[in-house]
Amino acid sequence: MIVSCQKQNREANRLFTQKKMVLPDATIHDIKAYYTLKGNVSLILEAPVMEDYSGNVDFPYQMFPKNVHITILNPETNEKTFITADTAVLYKKTELTELIGKVKIRNEKEESLTTSHLFWDKKNDHIFTDKKVIFKRKNEYIRGTGFDSNMKFTNARVNNVEGLVHVKN
Repeated sequence: MIVSCQKQNREANRLFTQKKMVLPDATIHDIKAYYTLKGNVSLILEAPVMEDYSGNVDFPYQMFPKNVHITILNPETNEKTFITADTAVLYKKTELTELIGKVKIRNEKEESLTTSHLFWDKKNDHIFTDKKVIFKRKNEYIRGTGFDSNMKFTNARVNNVEGLVHVKN
């Protein structure tokens, strides 16, 4: 609340209107969302808070400001992939998800990726980052800067590699 008198009122109004505050159109607490594909649950998203910014912004998005947990289900193979992050932002127009802070992806094959910032293009099954990563799979512990792969890690590429890497003969 801004309260002022006469001359100071004009200054207060100028300061208030100069900064455009973007507030969420909706805030949902303790969300557990199920996404389906061809009638099957393909993704479960859980978070303590979701803020929806779809209305008065040029680029609509949904923000999950803390403790995001995503489970990806493959109904054909019954495989699961688990994603956790401190924060996530889902950009509606591009269907791109930005995962921020203590990002970890792991699957049931005990393969995992840990980083601080990751982008996930769900539509094209593509994950990537230019930040430091730790990528683990059987007999491999790879550190590097930059990562590019599909969600199953079948074509994983770590840039600026250092660590223990299994090389085929």
